Amino acid sequence: MQTVRSVVRALGALIAAVLAAFVPLLAGATGAQASAGSIQQQPLAISITGLSPSTAGPTSTVEVSGTLANHSGSALSGITVQAMTSTSWFLDSDQMAEFTDGTSTGTSPLPLQEAGTPDQVTPTVPNGATVRWTVSFQAAAFYDQFAVFPLQVQVSDAGIGATANARTFLPYWPGGSGSGQPAGLQVAWVWPLIDTPQQGACSQTLRTNELAGSVASGGRLSALLDAGAVWAKTDQLTWDIDPALLSDVSVMTRHYFTQGNAVCSERVSEQPSKAAQSWLSELKTSTAGEPAFLSPYANVDVAALSHAGLNANIQSAYRLGETVAGQILPNTFGTTGTGTGDGTVLKAASPADGLADAGVLTSLAQEGGVNTVVLSDELQSSSSVGEDALAKTVNDVGTSMSVLFANSRITQLLGTASKAGTQASQFALTQDFLAQTAMIAAELPGTSRSLVIEPPTDWHPTLAVANALLRITSGAGQAPWLHPTGLSALATEASQLSTATNLPSKQVNGAELSGAYLDSVAQVQASASLFRNLLFQPPAREVNQLDGAVATLESSAWRGDGSYGGFLAKGLLASYLTDSENKVQMIASNKILLAGQSGTTPVSVRNGLNWPIQVQVMATTQPGSQLHVNSDGILTVRADQTSTVRMSVHSSTIGTTTVQLQLVTQDGSPLTWTTQSLSVEVTRFGRLLLIIIGGALGILVLTSAYRLRRKRLAAGKNAGSAEETAEGGGTG
Repeated sequence: MQTVRSVVRALGALIAAVLAAFVPLLAGATGAQASAGSIQQQPLAISITGLSPSTAGPTSTVEVSGTLANHSGSALSGITVQAMTSTSWFLDSDQMAEFTDGTSTGTSPLPLQEAGTPDQVTPTVPNGATVRWTVSFQAAAFYDQFAVFPLQVQVSDAGIGATANARTFLPYWPGGSGSGQPAGLQVAWVWPLIDTPQQGACSQTLRTNELAGSVASGGRLSALLDAGAVWAKTDQLTWDIDPALLSDVSVMTRHYFTQGNAVCSERVSEQPSKAAQSWLSELKTSTAGEPAFLSPYANVDVAALSHAGLNANIQSAYRLGETVAGQILPNTFGTTGTGTGDGTVLKAASPADGLADAGVLTSLAQEGGVNTVVLSDELQSSSSVGEDALAKTVNDVGTSMSVLFANSRITQLLGTASKAGTQASQFALTQDFLAQTAMIAAELPGTSRSLVIEPPTDWHPTLAVANALLRITSGAGQAPWLHPTGLSALATEASQLSTATNLPSKQVNGAELSGAYLDSVAQVQASASLFRNLLFQPPAREVNQLDGAVATLESSAWRGDGSYGGFLAKGLLASYLTDSENKVQMIASNKILLAGQSGTTPVSVRNGLNWPIQVQVMATTQPGSQLHVNSDGILTVRADQTSTVRMSVHSSTIGTTTVQLQLVTQDGSPLTWTTQSLSVEVTRFGRLLLIIIGGALGILVLTSAYRLRRKRLAAGKNAGSAEETAEGGGTG
């Protein structure tokens, strides 16, 4: 039997070589067929919807089933479906891709031969009708080693000469034990619960109501949570959770609003969502004490922030995220967001698109306390077959970090889940996933290696697909080459490697948030910081709301096609801050007149906000001016109230001086919109008037004394009567 197989394989290789020589000649014809197919529907269409078993063994009877449809325009009879496979196996994933790409033309990188007997479909298939078919064959007639083999079904009709193909992959597991058994793969999942951030600065308000459908039964987040909850322990899933999502869903558990404008009006009132309450409750139960790590709040674009030198923003996003997650999931991340129930948690990060350089890793380590990163295997230094998913690297400050490389082919494959709406497409996705894992294991069957699986952050599988994928990796027997393990176990193993892998010190990815966009965000952030400093003892929830709104502007969700959402959120927050700040105004005279060296003038502060503020009135004069203006210190103004402070003015010169009045926050930051000019005119008329009055009084006193003296002298000379002498003031 083995000799016969060897001969068959040799003939297969020869046929493949001959076909390869003729492929260029056939390219024009196949291109014409593809072009025609784009204009009119093919007469026959065939799809595979089932394969049993999905992994063949030595005693397996492989049964393939599916549907075919007649689009020929008339009823057809004599339709047959034939299974085809090969004794040759795929050598790598590129060959698998070639096989899939050649479906429409019938070309294959491996020689195919008929397998089993054809299925004679129902005698007559009406036009427009769809019927089912089933074909089968014995696996042992073609396969004898652990590998992935091609499988094709071909439908044909003798009457019109039409044919159509459908293809899939079939892993073969020979079984047995001992040294001959493939070592397989340690497989670890990163299970993402991340969504586009919805909140801005307006309390209890979401940008859209998309989350309501997502957390409801059948929604994206509902499917991810339900499947993850069922398979978390079996597959040893590690949850990757965005705290902004927790906050957004939490908003929906109470009366909330959607849409609205920058001043928090024209909003749509929404009733509390029972689906949101149920989703959060299930999440609390499912993740309590389970392996999990937090993304920074709003899953900010860490790479872009690091490259822009905004490490403080990364730290702020992590601190805010830990606070939010600790409050909403206390049994998962602890009351301070520092760990699971026993205070330990994997301090991991998964940068957007799985791309990061040594500088970004340094930022993650210093600002987020991260010691493990999940990156795309596209960053691996070597493209050689069989490279392991585990590595260790050293960041820019000399700290060692574990690197887990997620398989990019599988990530891309899982990304097609949102388009898998039919039974055939869902089967194709799950069977392709199974075969890809087998291909990775078969590259080096005698070596135990690791496989990290990380779906895209916006992953949207149906619940059925998510369950099917997790069943494959659960070790239940469908894929005996896979051994589920936790991400933390792989991180520990990576940290113990003897050699380090070098990453580029700085490598900017074109998909990152642009420097120009982050510059505009920095302006909004500066305005937010000023507004926060203006408030007097604001509630923590208000501070977190504002910090979260700023972090939302830096979300990696705004990469690429999502950029419009980022600009929209930035514009709303900027307008909100401008409107809020303008509700704080200074009321003062434009001119005061000093009749002396010193005086006072009142300055009032109007607070139209819903929170108390603390400000100080600052006066600025030109350099060298002899005018000095002082305030009574910091002024606290209650919400929707007006308070007044008296400014003391002192000048040692006469003349007019212009003073610039401005409100500043507690830390001295100026409120630029409150600037006002005050003209101070010093006349000294007050002192001159006192001199004149004093002089006049002096003259009056001297004149009165002189006159009195003269009367006394006159009285003495004339020897006046006693009465006259008395009237004159006595004799003295």
